[in-house]
Amino acid sequence: MNYPEWVKKFRTKGTAIKKVGNSYYLYQHSSRRVPGKKYPQAVDTYIGLITPNGVVRKSRKKVSLENIEVFEYGFSKALCELCTSKWKNDLKEDWQDVLYLIIKEHSPDSYLLRNYEFKSISARLSLQTKKLEDEIGVSLDELAELKTIYLLCFEDREAVSKINDKHKLIIKKYHISLGGEEG
Repeated sequence: MNYPEWVKKFRTKGTAIKKVGNSYYLYQHSSRRVPGKKYPQAVDTYIGLITPNGVVRKSRKKVSLENIEVFEYGFSKALCELCTSKWKNDLKEDWQDVLYLIIKEHSPDSYLLRNYEFKSISARLSLQTKKLEDEIGVSLDELAELKTIYLLCFEDREAVSKINDKHKLIIKKYHISLGGEEG
């Protein structure tokens, strides 16, 4: 194929150039024998996009899938965000323990509980749950759909699972922010 000169200069031994649309891509080119085939089969490994200024290398990083931890995220994050100052002030310094106990009752796999140590408190949880629902104007059952938004913890990073259309409706209705994914 006839490529522009600025593209040809990146074609070296062991590489291949492919044009897709108006873009040029550089690949590591080799071949290997495949049992049952008469000729060696080509193996191309993507290197990057060729531009007049150079090759823009791929930026993907492989992530180990061996030690992933998965936690409930959406419900817990929403409840924390919706929790009002008035409700917190009424419970004084115990508000976080009470909130996390409510979360524990409704979502025992919450990301908030993974390293949290509860203090000994004396609060009627059912009463506080009702007060919280009244204060935020949402029943916890309405937020339950958000329990299927997960936090995935890899060795060196975290990611939030996909947010579906049902999630988006709840997020929009209650003006919840789950890290910029509420679009």
